[in-house]
Amino acid sequence: MRRPPSPLVLVLLACTTAGATGCSSSNRLREVDLTRRSVAVLAAIPAMPRVQSGDAGEAAINPYDPIGTAARVASAAAKYREAREAQARLDSAAAHVDVADRIARQVLARSADMMQFRPVARPAEAEFHLDLQIVDYALVADSREGATYFAIDGRVRLVDAQSGRVLWNTRLREREVLDASIFGLPAAVGNVVTARALSRLSEQEMAAGLARLADLTADRIVRRLREDYLATRDDYRRRMR
Repeated sequence: MRRPPSPLVLVLLACTTAGATGCSSSNRLREVDLTRRSVAVLAAIPAMPRVQSGDAGEAAINPYDPIGTAARVASAAAKYREAREAQARLDSAAAHVDVADRIARQVLARSADMMQFRPVARPAEAEFHLDLQIVDYALVADSREGATYFAIDGRVRLVDAQSGRVLWNTRLREREVLDASIFGLPAAVGNVVTARALSRLSEQEMAAGLARLADLTADRIVRRLREDYLATRDDYRRRMR
C-alpha cells in the first residue's frame, strides 16, 4: 500500500551549503492582514542537524612548537572522534524523528495560533506561502569539555501566492549554548552539553534531543515572524482608515 503524500511540501536538503540569497531583511507586513487568510508552508530543511567539532587548523603542524603541536593534534583527534560518534547516533536517531517535517508543522501550527490565520495543507489552496529555507543547523562543539552550541542559519519569507510578491523576508542566524534540558538529560549532567557528553548519548536520548531541537528551531522562526508582524499592526490600521 502506498503511503499518502505529506500534506506539507518538503524539500529535504542533504547539503549544508548556503542556499539563501542576500543578507538583508525586508518587511511589508503592514500591507496585509492575515486574520482568517489561508497560509501553507513550503520548506527546504536539512533532514537532520550536523555535528561540527573545532577547526581543521587545530591539527596543523608547527615545526617551531612540536610539543604544542602534539597536544593540539591529540586534542583535535579526540574531538573529531567524539563528533563522528555523535553524528552516527544522530543519523540512527533520525530514523525515528522526521526533523524537517516536525519543524514545518510546528511553524505552521504555532504561527496560526498566534496570528489567527487559517493553516492549509496544500500550497495550491493557500493565499500565502510561508517559505522556510534553513540552509544549515548544527551542534557545534568548540572544545571537548566546553559548551556545545546550537547554530542555525537560514531565511524565512512570507509570499503572496497569487502575485509572488514577497511580504516578509528575514535572515535567521543564531547561535546559543545547548542546554542539557533540551536533550532531556538529568540535572547531574550539568547545565550544558559538552562534546564528550554528546558523544555518549544513547540513540533514544538523541531521538528525544532531535525532537526538542526541531521545536527550538520552529520557536525561533515563529518568534521572529510574530515580532515583525505585530510591530506592523498600527501601520496597517492607519493605512486602512
